[in-house]
Amino acid sequence: MLGILKLIRIRTLLFAAFTMYCMRYFVIRSILDINGLTLQLPDWAFTLSVLSVCALIAGANVINDYFDTRTDRLSAVKDVVVGRCITRRTAMTLHSVLNVLAIVIAFGLSIYVGIWKIGILFLLVSGLLWFYSSAYKRYLLIGNLIVGILAALIPLCVLLFEIPLLNDEYSDLLIQTDTNFMYLFNWILGFSLFIFLNTVIYEMNKDIYTIPGDIEKGIRSVPVRWGIRATRIVISVWTAIAVCCAVVLYFTVFSESSLVLTYIALGICLPYCIYLVCVWFSVKRSLQLGIIRLIMVLCVAFSFLLHHFFDLIFAN
Repeated sequence: MLGILKLIRIRTLLFAAFTMYCMRYFVIRSILDINGLTLQLPDWAFTLSVLSVCALIAGANVINDYFDTRTDRLSAVKDVVVGRCITRRTAMTLHSVLNVLAIVIAFGLSIYVGIWKIGILFLLVSGLLWFYSSAYKRYLLIGNLIVGILAALIPLCVLLFEIPLLNDEYSDLLIQTDTNFMYLFNWILGFSLFIFLNTVIYEMNKDIYTIPGDIEKGIRSVPVRWGIRATRIVISVWTAIAVCCAVVLYFTVFSESSLVLTYIALGICLPYCIYLVCVWFSVKRSLQLGIIRLIMVLCVAFSFLLHHFFDLIFAN
């Protein structure tokens, strides 16, 4: 059982669920409440959507470890589960079960909201994750960017099944006001941007410590192709972009709030600075990756503050 939990990376699944619940209840519901509207997707259906996304991610983790068994052994940076705790056949079966579960739930919810084509997106993502693990990750930066983009889709998944029901329930209001619910995407995209940036940073950092295995497997990661120092420079650039995005976010949206300024300065920018110090001074790998994971959580946790500020923003 412990082997399976390691294989599916339960910590990653908990973060995905945490992100989706924060987006629904602290961002989307807050915006709708201020406008006198309510969520239309039942809680049970939303929970199923979270389960579907988590099953898809878990399946991706399984197949990734399946293909990376030899790489992980050579790199010796994490415990190898497939082939030791769990047989390769069991891993492949688990991958299939998780993907089928994710896709069946997705199609069921798609039919429930009246747009069955949404389920096709989950099918396509499942295929993309397979090809990422088996081929795309070998190419310079392509693998990192694919993982970043797919991670950035997690917050947006919250709107996939909500928007169709909102459009049905408030169709008359939308016609009268000549508007739509696409503005919800703007807020969620902000969180997706930081998840994308942080995920790419995390993946490049992780690649620094898997060079022996990547060389053996023919993976042209940034550290393999350009070297560790160049990788640290690239990580620094991406981190600087993330910090700049946080600063721009404050001055364009929350400039009147000292609380948001404090949160962004101490909860986001300062951890980024500490992270870069750890990267450049070769601090323990687990600490480097732990800090960037913490930053991901803090970026999502920013949603806790939003309900208070939505009142001010939409009042204007």
